[in-house]
Amino acid sequence: MKWIKEVGIDNKVTVIISCSDTETGKRGRSNKLIFGCDKGGKHKSTDSGTQSASKKCGCPFKIRSTPAKDGSGWKIDVKYGLHNHGLPDRLEGHSFIGRLTTDEKQHVADLTKRHVPPRHILLSLQDRDPENVTRITQVYKHKSVIQKEIRGPRSEIQHLFKLIEDAGYVYWSRKKDDSKVVREIFWAHPDSNFCWILEKLKELFVKKDMCPQVILTDRDLALMKAIEIVFPRSINLLCRFHINKNVDAKCKQHVVNDLQKTIDTLWMEVVWASDEVEYGQRLHQLEQACVDYSGFINYVKDTWLTPHRHRFVGA
Repeated sequence: MKWIKEVGIDNKVTVIISCSDTETGKRGRSNKLIFGCDKGGKHKSTDSGTQSASKKCGCPFKIRSTPAKDGSGWKIDVKYGLHNHGLPDRLEGHSFIGRLTTDEKQHVADLTKRHVPPRHILLSLQDRDPENVTRITQVYKHKSVIQKEIRGPRSEIQHLFKLIEDAGYVYWSRKKDDSKVVREIFWAHPDSNFCWILEKLKELFVKKDMCPQVILTDRDLALMKAIEIVFPRSINLLCRFHINKNVDAKCKQHVVNDLQKTIDTLWMEVVWASDEVEYGQRLHQLEQACVDYSGFINYVKDTWLTPHRHRFVGA
């Protein structure tokens, strides 16, 4: 079987076993293998009404193989040696020829465990065997098989919960109404849980009623929320340096080069306004300059000014 298939590959023909039989002592039963072209036979239509592509075109190519009577090997009898279709220039990407061998499947599994990307797995397979014609889709398919084997009978969301619990992550979830459908899930590595960190920071204070009056951060919403919980009497201010850095980056995305410096100056005047009256005037000037850049001015107002302008501070 291996020899016939290798000869077929050398001639750009994919030979498959189309029929086999085993001698059982009953009349008409004998040891034999019938080989054919993978394009032999006819496409079977389905009742679904959908159309699907098929490579079968009734190719008549046929080889009959039976064991030699003296036990020396197998006899090969070419029943029909012609094909009714053209032959490809190369077999790369062929669904049958490109199948992964048992050894290659294990290699894919080993590299997958090491988090090697599929494209690098394919390169590794080709380095091991320059004649390998496997394509990236076959690597992805086998990775999917591996993941299903690891997951077992669990659904993807059930397996996610298992991994979270096994790793000791902090997590919460909510279900849809009274059903078993998960609507929301939140998880975080225990080392990055802000409330836990702030609680430990709070324990460092000698006096229990002593808390920081001001806590200065960047605009990390999770951290800001944790501060409200752990230090409810402390004022959370935002560092102006980080604010200006973010606004400057957004300005470069939305505003043409010639106006970037002008708008940056107007923004700084808004930030440094000495009172509410001056703030309103400076903001109006900035809005007028950004009349053609709604994406930028909306970002400035929605992300910074409207919710957080009372928190800005230079430090």
